[in-house]
Amino acid sequence: MIARVSQLLLPLATILALAGCASSTSLPASSGSPSDQPANFQLVTDIPIPAGASMDNERSLILSDRDRWIGRVVMQVGSSANEVTAFYQAQMPNFNWQPLMSVTSEVSVMTYTRGDRVANVQVERRTVYGALVSVTVAPRQAEAGTVGGGIRAESLPPPQSRR
Repeated sequence: MIARVSQLLLPLATILALAGCASSTSLPASSGSPSDQPANFQLVTDIPIPAGASMDNERSLILSDRDRWIGRVVMQVGSSANEVTAFYQAQMPNFNWQPLMSVTSEVSVMTYTRGDRVANVQVERRTVYGALVSVTVAPRQAEAGTVGGGIRAESLPPPQSRR
């Protein structure tokens, strides 16, 4: 009985291992046209969406729509994390996002500005295949010395010590 189970599991394990080693193709350029976006990405027209991406609806939160949305879009992409990082580095400027900073590592983080908004793109390698991408967009802080919503930092009460 055990020999029969192992005979069935060995081919399955081999197939899974080969699938993990499969090379992916380069991500196509994103034109920025809403009609080019997959159906579940129609609410976000101002960021590039890699071909074949699928949105994680439970982890995504989109407030408003089109070019004025804020929130987070989480997606799974079948391409490698390196390819997805290169895709966003090349495509965000095509959507008028200006690069502010970039850190490429196990989890790559890129920050962009566009008008009064900031976008943070995080690309994480998945264990078996592909990448997990999280794009967070929020209003830009208006003035130095303010905290979200324009509250001046000096007007906040001092932090209480914990004893």
